[in-house]
Amino acid sequence: MIPIPFIRQHIFLSFIVISSVTLLCCLGFWQLSRAKYKENLAYLQQKGAINETKPSNAFITSLPESMRYQRVILKGHFINEFTILLDNKLNKGQIGYHVVVPFQDNSMDKVILIDRGWVALGKSRQVLPSIKPIEGEVSIEGYWDFAYRNPFIKQALETDPIRWPLRMQDLDTNLLQKLTAKSVHKMLVKLDKESAYGFEILPPQTPMTSARHKAYAFQWFSLAAALFILSLFAAKRNLK
Repeated sequence: MIPIPFIRQHIFLSFIVISSVTLLCCLGFWQLSRAKYKENLAYLQQKGAINETKPSNAFITSLPESMRYQRVILKGHFINEFTILLDNKLNKGQIGYHVVVPFQDNSMDKVILIDRGWVALGKSRQVLPSIKPIEGEVSIEGYWDFAYRNPFIKQALETDPIRWPLRMQDLDTNLLQKLTAKSVHKMLVKLDKESAYGFEILPPQTPMTSARHKAYAFQWFSLAAALFILSLFAAKRNLK
């Protein structure tokens, strides 16, 4: 007769093995989903690069997901008094800001945020960079992208009262609507690299390729298989 403590120990170890294998498989499938997401991003970037540039009113009925990386031309004026400095943005290891300025397009009711590019921090955080305003009606070209959001940042502003240009830790469009009393589009437009109105324009960032995600998925699945096989050998030996 098999002792009760042995049975209990066997059940407990089986539970640990099954839970661990399940967790490892879930991690593997999650990495595969991330790989699929990155492949879709790469496809949208390639598609956006070859598509023709369209006026802003061509995207009025479009879903945000379909707008991403699509090229657009805007005609209107910058709202320079609401210039935003998006903080803690790295460029070749140097800390700086993304300069984001609201833009009133002639054919849209909502204000569109324009990413004018990256500027260096400078010698001190107490001295903000000088941003030259762009006056009058202009025509600008770029591509749609999602507004920067960091789920780990709970507070978009680090200072009070509000002073413009406004240094923000996170580009919270809902907060900007309250501060500017204007309806702000949920997506922004990044200027072309050759734009006369931009600073240093950084390329779209994809921190990890789909191939890397697939490699991680293979590792998680391999660990799950190895753990399952080792547990079978251990169980067989204990039953002898």
